[in-house]
Amino acid sequence: GFPFYGDFETEPASANPAQMDRPVIVLDRLLLVQYQLAIGDTVRLGQADFTIIAGLVHVPGEAAFAGIFAPRAYIPLSQLESTGLIGSGSIAFHRFYAANTARSPAAIIAENEKLLSENYLKAVTVADKQQDVGRPLGNLNRFLSLVGFVALLLGGVGIAGAAQSYLLQKRDTVAILRCLGSSARTATRVFLLQIAAVAFVGSSVGVLLSLICQAALPQLLAPLIPFEIEFFISWSSLATGLIYGASTALIFGLFPLLPLRKISPLRALRVSFDSSAKGGSAAATGLAALTGILLLLFCIGRTDRWWQGALFFLALGLALGLLWGIATLLQKALKKFFNPKNYILRQAAANLHRPNNRTVYLTVSLGMGTFLIFTLMLIQIGLLQQTELSSQNEQPNLLFFDVQPDQLKGLQQTLADYHLSVLESAPVVTMRLAAIKGRELTAIKLDPENTVDNWIMNREWRSTYRGQPGSAEQIVAGEYVSQWNSLEEPVPVSLEAEIARDMGVKVGDRLRYDVQGMPMEVRVSSLRRVDWTQMRPNFFATFPLGVLEAAPQWWIAVTHSPDRATTAALQSTVFKQFPNVSAVDLNVVLNALQSVLGRINFAMQFMGLFTAATGVVILFNALSSSRHARIRESVLLRTIGASAWQIRSIMALEYGLIGAIAGIVGVSLSVAAAGALGLWVFKVDFMLPWLSIILAFASVVVLALVSGMVSSRGIAKHAPLEILRNRQL
Repeated sequence: GFPFYGDFETEPASANPAQMDRPVIVLDRLLLVQYQLAIGDTVRLGQADFTIIAGLVHVPGEAAFAGIFAPRAYIPLSQLESTGLIGSGSIAFHRFYAANTARSPAAIIAENEKLLSENYLKAVTVADKQQDVGRPLGNLNRFLSLVGFVALLLGGVGIAGAAQSYLLQKRDTVAILRCLGSSARTATRVFLLQIAAVAFVGSSVGVLLSLICQAALPQLLAPLIPFEIEFFISWSSLATGLIYGASTALIFGLFPLLPLRKISPLRALRVSFDSSAKGGSAAATGLAALTGILLLLFCIGRTDRWWQGALFFLALGLALGLLWGIATLLQKALKKFFNPKNYILRQAAANLHRPNNRTVYLTVSLGMGTFLIFTLMLIQIGLLQQTELSSQNEQPNLLFFDVQPDQLKGLQQTLADYHLSVLESAPVVTMRLAAIKGRELTAIKLDPENTVDNWIMNREWRSTYRGQPGSAEQIVAGEYVSQWNSLEEPVPVSLEAEIARDMGVKVGDRLRYDVQGMPMEVRVSSLRRVDWTQMRPNFFATFPLGVLEAAPQWWIAVTHSPDRATTAALQSTVFKQFPNVSAVDLNVVLNALQSVLGRINFAMQFMGLFTAATGVVILFNALSSSRHARIRESVLLRTIGASAWQIRSIMALEYGLIGAIAGIVGVSLSVAAAGALGLWVFKVDFMLPWLSIILAFASVVVLALVSGMVSSRGIAKHAPLEILRNRQL
């Protein structure tokens, strides 16, 4: 029944040796190229001859580049004995497949853990394969969680702004209801029901849109997975989305609703009378506390570890406090110290600290929006850099390994004949780990509290020696030793940081290696962070010069081939001149990874840009909510003789100053937040994109200016008497 699921893809098609009982063979297409073979040719495998019936394209369950280091050959199981390959002294690996088990795979593995360990057997489940896909997919999940959180907060900011803009126009209505005998609580409930209804309807529409997206998602993911995804409705997820959306809209809509309870009936008779802004409120404090608790629970629920969610919540609180504090200090400083002679500048500054101004709200809203959106975009930039494997023109794409020391110069000359050069090369010395911090591996394996993975202790280490760290490596702890006397032990070595952590060792700890029968004591002198996405000769352990030069070794080298034709010709030439050297086309690896990572990029870019665009609309709405206050100020200025140009200039300076303050604080906080998230959550290197930072600050200022002026359009054109008659004051 092999391959059990999916199709055994060959060229020509339908050539599965598992269904045949004669000496036929399907060879990896890489072998066909290197040996210049064709369909119908005969090859010898062991002691038997086989006829080539097809080239191998793909086997379900294997990555596209699984066979490039050990090209695959498939024959009928009935023909295996005739090859003589299985017998005394042979090394063979067997796979046993199990499906539809009565109990969960994890339970079966846990029950037989001792048996598996004693016999050096490895059990792999579907869940393990999912984890093996790599960090980019895990980061995609975290990124989408962050997108959801940012969208929730931005939605809350937008809802609060929209509700406040709407309710400011309903203060007279509340005052009239009070005059007609309605209590403040009853009048407030009228608008509470409106906000609740809009929150429920809007969330319901969002749920319906999510169903449409879910129906389209399988079409997008179809090229990624070897099976079909059936469309189904997760009622629990729909209910969760509806609850999140409706509760967020309702809670943030309550903040601007609370001041309505303080509106006096006197306002219906005298418009200038306003008691809604006097004093604090226990209800407002309670609502703020409830909102904080819900946000904390949401943060914890959307992160891998509870402390990450708690830290993110504290960072949000810190950002909110800083923005509020800076806006408040700005008001006080302008009122006390800023009194320029220029009338327009003086009037613009005064508008920021006059009674009933919107400076604090606008600064906090715009700053928090900037902070959330730009943090998201910075994280997106870092993650996209992680998945851009082949963006550099000189990225190595052709690998040569098993190069003997006396063949290295000949290989360099062959590359020169094709106008190529070795970009990087390194010697490889095989060894095994014998002891960790003075403890023999046999004792560690028998220790029930052992935390060192068996693959570290059982694997054959391929190490190198060099005088400095490689181009894809960075020292993160200790000091790299370049040269050493081979007669002195312990020898200083540099370990890759992740494997050092898995082994439980740090700088200064000792290990012992078995270098092809010769024991060697070493001391960890430094730890390196290795960028494994770069196709360079990277190693777990690196020795200094002067120690391993005399050990049996082979070399690995990489170069960059300009096109597929050059790669194919060079592979054929190298095979003829150096039959033992394997020339591997890394474009197979890069293309296979990019086929997956490219879709991850698309998902990140789509969700990031979608959220950013939504955030811009929400911030525009928050700035537009100040229109009511601007009408009053503009009418007063027109009444005392100010021109339309002066009024526009005053508003432009006012919005520009708010945008500048919010931009500086928001962008600064986003840089700090993105750096922390990149280091502790997404595990990616974070570099400051200065151009993006400058553009982000400029965008905030422009957004504040444009949205403020657009929302204030028409204010400066109307005659004072016309606006006064319309009771806009």
